[in-house]
Amino acid sequence: MLYNKEEQSRYLKTAGKITIFTAVVGLAVFLVAFIFDAGTQQLSKVSAQSATTTLTVLNTPPFFTTDAYEVVESSTSSPTNSGTAIQFAAVATDSNGAPYFLLVCSSNATPTANAAAGPGNLGTAPPDCGGGTQWGVSTAAASGALASVSTTTAEVAPFAELNTWYAWVCDDDPFNPRCNATPVQGFSATNSSPFNVNSRPVLTNVWNDGPKDPGDIVTFNSTSTDPDSVGGEDDIYLIVCSDNTSYNPTTNSCGSAFLASTTVGVAADADAAYTLASILRDAPYPAYGYIIDEHGHEALANPDQSNFTVNNVAPVVLGGDISLNSGSNITLTQEGAETTGFTLDFTVRDANSCLTSASSSEITDYVVSVFRSSYGTTTCTGAAGSYNPNYCYPNGLATTTWNLSCTASSTQCTSPFVDQLDYTCTFPLWFVADPTDAAPETPAAFAADNWSVGIAGADDDFATSSMATTTNPVELISFTALDLLTAQIPYGSLEPGDDTGTLSATTSVLSVGNTGLDQEVEGESMCGTFAIGSECAPSATSTIPESEQQFASTSLAYNSPLAIILSSSTVQEVELDVAKTTSTSTPSSGVTYWGISVPISITLAGSYQGLNTFYAVTAEATDW
Repeated sequence: MLYNKEEQSRYLKTAGKITIFTAVVGLAVFLVAFIFDAGTQQLSKVSAQSATTTLTVLNTPPFFTTDAYEVVESSTSSPTNSGTAIQFAAVATDSNGAPYFLLVCSSNATPTANAAAGPGNLGTAPPDCGGGTQWGVSTAAASGALASVSTTTAEVAPFAELNTWYAWVCDDDPFNPRCNATPVQGFSATNSSPFNVNSRPVLTNVWNDGPKDPGDIVTFNSTSTDPDSVGGEDDIYLIVCSDNTSYNPTTNSCGSAFLASTTVGVAADADAAYTLASILRDAPYPAYGYIIDEHGHEALANPDQSNFTVNNVAPVVLGGDISLNSGSNITLTQEGAETTGFTLDFTVRDANSCLTSASSSEITDYVVSVFRSSYGTTTCTGAAGSYNPNYCYPNGLATTTWNLSCTASSTQCTSPFVDQLDYTCTFPLWFVADPTDAAPETPAAFAADNWSVGIAGADDDFATSSMATTTNPVELISFTALDLLTAQIPYGSLEPGDDTGTLSATTSVLSVGNTGLDQEVEGESMCGTFAIGSECAPSATSTIPESEQQFASTSLAYNSPLAIILSSSTVQEVELDVAKTTSTSTPSSGVTYWGISVPISITLAGSYQGLNTFYAVTAEATDW
């Protein structure tokens, strides 16, 4: 306390703090002295005497008006994370109005109050704990004001998981510094001794079970533990982020960089599962693992990098994504040649996206085979060696042999989230391509079939899908056609009344369609004035009727019962039985034999002409 120096003559100055006990004792002494003195005066008033009084009033310690407490609860359920501060606060009053200190110790041993250098230095000499660890001592607080002290926790001694604390309030009186007699340990269950220090979990490493395909699950594993045991071992969690900058230790999250986290806390070796996107480029991807405990405390080793790899997968083609000739039947039109303009549309899908990480095309190639269904993709593989113009057209051929022309969409693949590429193609078929329609003459084996197409896709890493076949095959229509190689039927020279004797003149035809070939014929009379569009007028002497001509598939005698008489009004069929052509360069052929008789009534000599017309007829299936 402060003392004032005053001039007081004839009296001795006294100084000190007074306690109740001292005051009582002084009063008693005064009364005794007073009575004695009064008596003495009564006995003798001859002479006066006096005695100087002395008294030392002792300093009293401050006392709690609000017991010390943890400002933020530190308990088993709500511990103080290591490396952060725990704060204690209290309110105390000093009877002399002197400042006071809040002292927090680990032991209840009586603390040592230290004396200030003098009355003008109060609040400068904080006390010391009497034993154990001094958790902290506040700066001096005014009497009746709040005092607070904090200490930063650690995972090394003297800090343990549970830490007992005792609090005193002390002054630093220069002559008799005092601390209150009995320590306090909080005023409620939620902020009282002991305080709990939560240690960091321990992370050794993080790894994953990649590489994986798009759409698969990548599991991140860790070697991780937690050293705490009071109240049971803390649960720990693994959080996986796609970078090492987005993690927020306050929220224990990484925002848009989040990949995966442990769903249920575990005591050790936390793991987390990450489902890959169904469309994802084949590449390595960054990943960083963070271990935290159930109180949000992070491992010092955070983060541990554990990149994962997405595999390259082969493209996929679906049967429903293949359209052959827009679903329409195929009809050949070019005799002995290729019919062009047939269409093929298909889609190749790739789970690695249609774009690579370098923004080039992921889907780079395709395999195509157009075939009669009995052969399928195991025979008509797409390789050049499987080519057969009758039933298999693979794109492995040079375009000079089979010109399949395909164009990929130029507007479809615009982002890495697109997984498909559409192709539009045109192609030709040779005239020998096997028919599959249900015409009566078509062989049963052909009629049971249809025409289909197999497609496989390939990517930039040369991975190729299995071949898918269209779900909508089509029929290839019978195309019967002949090519007459003979421009004239040369009967030679005959006199009226004569005939050729045998059917010896010939005409040859080629089968330039995709069926076996028979032939129908009709013809006109012969005369010296015949011209196309100006047939011969009936005349016994100058016109040879068409019925005088006879024909057959073999050389017969003229007027043989098997010979066929030519008619101008009714087509007559000759069974040539020409086999179906199977070579694009060597068509099958057939020969018709012809004979004629010159009526005896003909008197006009000279050169006679006429016109016979030949029609292609599909041969019976057994004759193909």
